Amino acid sequence: MRVKLKTEQLNELKQQLPFEVVLDQPRDVKGFLEILGHNMPWNEAGYSKFGDPLKRPNRVAFSVEQTEDGYICDVHPAFACYVSGMLDHSRGQE
Repeated sequence: MRVKLKTEQLNELKQQLPFEVVLDQPRDVKGFLEILGHNMPWNEAGYSKFGDPLKRPNRVAFSVEQTEDGYICDVHPAFACYVSGMLDHSRGQE
Protein backbone atom coordinates (compact mmCIF):
# COMPACT_ATOMS: atom_id res chain seq x y z
CA MET A 1 0.00 0.00 0.00
CA ARG A 2 1.33 3.43 -0.94
CA VAL A 3 0.79 6.19 1.60
CA LYS A 4 1.99 9.76 1.77
CA LEU A 5 3.28 10.97 5.10
CA LYS A 6 3.77 14.71 5.39
CA THR A 7 6.64 16.13 7.42
CA GLU A 8 4.22 17.28 10.14
CA GLN A 9 2.81 13.75 10.44
CA LEU A 10 6.29 12.26 10.71
CA ASN A 11 7.05 14.76 13.47
CA GLU A 12 3.96 13.54 15.36
CA LEU A 13 5.05 9.93 14.93
CA LYS A 14 8.60 10.71 16.09
CA GLN A 15 7.21 11.59 19.51
CA GLN A 16 6.30 7.91 19.99
CA LEU A 17 9.97 6.98 20.49
CA PRO A 18 12.01 7.73 23.62
CA PHE A 19 14.89 9.18 21.60
CA GLU A 20 15.32 11.88 18.97
CA VAL A 21 14.98 10.72 15.38
CA VAL A 22 16.58 12.65 12.51
CA LEU A 23 14.85 12.13 9.16
CA ASP A 24 17.02 13.62 6.43
CA GLN A 25 16.73 10.99 3.70
CA PRO A 26 14.27 8.34 2.50
CA ARG A 27 16.42 5.60 4.07
CA ASP A 28 16.05 7.33 7.46
CA VAL A 29 12.25 7.32 7.08
CA LYS A 30 12.25 3.66 6.06
CA GLY A 31 14.28 2.68 9.13
CA PHE A 32 12.09 4.84 11.38
CA LEU A 33 8.94 3.14 10.08
CA GLU A 34 10.49 -0.28 10.72
CA ILE A 35 11.19 0.74 14.34
CA LEU A 36 7.59 1.92 14.77
CA GLY A 37 6.35 -1.31 13.21
CA HIS A 38 8.33 -3.39 15.68
CA ASN A 39 5.83 -2.47 18.40
CA MET A 40 2.73 -2.91 16.25
CA PRO A 41 0.21 -5.13 18.06
CA TRP A 42 0.01 -7.63 15.23
CA ASN A 43 -2.61 -9.96 16.70
CA GLU A 44 -4.84 -7.24 18.13
CA ALA A 45 -7.57 -5.04 16.64
CA GLY A 46 -7.86 -6.95 13.37
CA TYR A 47 -4.33 -6.36 12.08
CA SER A 48 -3.92 -10.11 11.60
CA LYS A 49 -6.57 -10.09 8.84
CA PHE A 50 -3.85 -8.89 6.45
CA GLY A 51 -1.78 -12.06 6.72
CA ASP A 52 -0.94 -15.12 8.76
CA PRO A 53 -2.35 -14.34 12.23
CA LEU A 54 0.43 -16.25 13.95
CA LYS A 55 3.32 -14.51 12.22
CA ARG A 56 4.08 -10.82 12.03
CA PRO A 57 5.58 -9.66 8.72
CA ASN A 58 9.36 -9.50 8.40
CA ARG A 59 9.12 -5.95 7.07
CA VAL A 60 6.49 -3.23 7.29
CA ALA A 61 8.20 -0.60 5.09
CA PHE A 62 9.31 -1.55 1.61
CA SER A 63 10.36 1.65 -0.13
CA VAL A 64 10.31 5.38 0.55
CA GLU A 65 10.51 8.25 -1.95
CA GLN A 66 10.98 11.89 -0.95
CA THR A 67 8.45 14.48 -2.15
CA GLU A 68 8.29 18.23 -1.72
CA ASP A 69 6.34 18.13 1.54
CA GLY A 70 6.96 14.64 2.88
CA TYR A 71 7.50 11.06 1.73
CA ILE A 72 5.62 8.44 -0.29
CA CYS A 73 5.99 5.11 1.47
CA ASP A 74 5.16 1.57 0.39
CA VAL A 75 4.07 -0.10 3.60
CA HIS A 76 2.24 -3.20 4.78
CA PRO A 77 -1.54 -2.50 4.87
CA ALA A 78 -1.79 -3.40 8.55
CA PHE A 79 1.01 -0.96 9.33
CA ALA A 80 -0.83 1.78 7.41
CA CYS A 81 -3.85 1.16 9.68
CA TYR A 82 -1.60 1.26 12.74
CA VAL A 83 0.01 4.57 11.69
CA SER A 84 -3.41 6.06 10.97
CA GLY A 85 -4.54 5.13 14.47
CA MET A 86 -1.40 6.63 15.99
CA LEU A 87 -1.95 9.91 14.13
CA ASP A 88 -5.64 10.03 15.13
CA HIS A 89 -4.70 9.38 18.76
CA SER A 90 -2.07 12.16 18.83
CA ARG A 91 -4.56 14.64 17.32
CA GLY A 92 -7.10 13.72 19.97
CA GLN A 93 -4.67 14.72 22.73
CA GLU A 94 -4.31 18.29 21.47
